[in-house]
Amino acid sequence: MRRRIVIALAVVLFVAGAVTATVTLLPRLTGAPAETEPAPVAEQRGETEERPVIEDEPVVPVTMAEAPVYTSTTEDGMTLTVPDAFLDRPELAAVREQIDALEDRGSTVCVALLDLETRRGLWYNADELMYPASSIKAAYCTWIYEANGGAGSLSGTVANCLVNSDNDAYHTLLDAYGLSAYASWLGAHGAPRAAEEGGLYFYPDTTANELASLWEEIHRYGTSGEAGASELAGYLAQTNHSPIAAGLRDVCEVWSKPGWYPADGSGLEATNDAGVVFSNTGAYVMVIMTDISSDLDALAPLVTALDAAHDTMCGDEVAYYEAP
Repeated sequence: MRRRIVIALAVVLFVAGAVTATVTLLPRLTGAPAETEPAPVAEQRGETEERPVIEDEPVVPVTMAEAPVYTSTTEDGMTLTVPDAFLDRPELAAVREQIDALEDRGSTVCVALLDLETRRGLWYNADELMYPASSIKAAYCTWIYEANGGAGSLSGTVANCLVNSDNDAYHTLLDAYGLSAYASWLGAHGAPRAAEEGGLYFYPDTTANELASLWEEIHRYGTSGEAGASELAGYLAQTNHSPIAAGLRDVCEVWSKPGWYPADGSGLEATNDAGVVFSNTGAYVMVIMTDISSDLDALAPLVTALDAAHDTMCGDEVAYYEAP
């Protein structure tokens, strides 16, 4: 019995001590919050932390005129020496569209376009042998002027031959100067296939590439200051019937010589034009040769498209951007 009283007393004392300890600790538990780490100053002020601004790296535009060029041949057989960015341009698509429109007539179409300074350009069927008709008269008259320092008393005949494409005037010149030395001149200035016939025929077959090479020489001579050069250039700047001249002479100087021949059973149908365009994006040669029967108006849309293509491939439009 005594042992039970002692145990009970111990329990009572233990409980009483626990209650006392609890009462002593309560003010600490409920009277003040537990200490925490102070909030950052910016958060206490209701501000957000400013992050550094990362600026885009500066870029520099590269124009078509400044861009490097590459030579490629497309699936439809067109060869181009142009900046890569030009291949996706609508101006190139327009050239294709106009060539397609002429080919849809069942015609052969040959094109050469060459910038005389940068050598950029485009070529289509440019090695196809074609009948030049009167477009070859510019080459013949240039040979006369280079070889003789002009045409002397026959200068008026040269003017009529070039400006009006007069065949009688051409035959007068042929009688006076012949063909043999002319054939050698053709071969020396990039027209070997024309040279093969140039000693025999008044209108030797040639290609758009060859005719473009001859016009490079016509341009060289016409701008050289050599004897007779300015007179010849003056005649070439006044030619009639030329689609290139009709489309572009209002905005720049054009030297050109068209040629055409109707369907008469001979198989020599032709509608051609060739020349130098002194555009604000540089002087360039344009040659269009077709086997269309005497229809110079049919070339006008292609002339416009080719001129726009040259302006773009050699102009100030942005090709791409690069880091400085």
